[in-house]
Amino acid sequence: MAGEKYIVAAENSLQIAVRNILNPSGYFFLGNCYDAISLIRMVRSHQPDFIVVDGAIRQGDTVNVLETIDDEMLCACILIGESRDSVILTMMERSNALSFCPKPLNRDLLLQTVEMANINFKRVLGYGRKLREMSATNESRKIVDRAKLMLMEKEGLSEKAAYGRMRKKSMDLRLTLKEVAESILRSGGVK
Repeated sequence: MAGEKYIVAAENSLQIAVRNILNPSGYFFLGNCYDAISLIRMVRSHQPDFIVVDGAIRQGDTVNVLETIDDEMLCACILIGESRDSVILTMMERSNALSFCPKPLNRDLLLQTVEMANINFKRVLGYGRKLREMSATNESRKIVDRAKLMLMEKEGLSEKAAYGRMRKKSMDLRLTLKEVAESILRSGGVK
């Protein structure tokens, strides 16, 4: 999956080591930063595919910024650190798409972690999209069902007849069934 863009939040020696591994493999380095504020600004402005963050950077709001990036699903996050670090373990437990690569840095392990982090990020992003679509569909169904019930009660129609009337009106007016149902609900069932 080379060709993806990344940002590094690490001290100079680790940043150079990460670049020496990722750049020859076809990844594009966008920049480096040392603090949380610069990291969130860079992520929002450059929109990288992933970021690599030194787990040892605990300045100010780094943990909060990583949680924001993860919650808003801005990009994949890879933490590099000690495997027994309790802060990193806690973050991993609560995250959507945070990955971990242990120190000392190993070329093959970092490349594999980057690839898996990007795959997982896209998968979780897809699940979020599907969940929003399912929620919208469910909400539409509830609105249609309420309008159908209203027609059944106000006009004495059967469920099938109420749905048929709504469907016909939807086709005649070139509106979605949800829009017709909302119109019926606003008018109190007289449509």
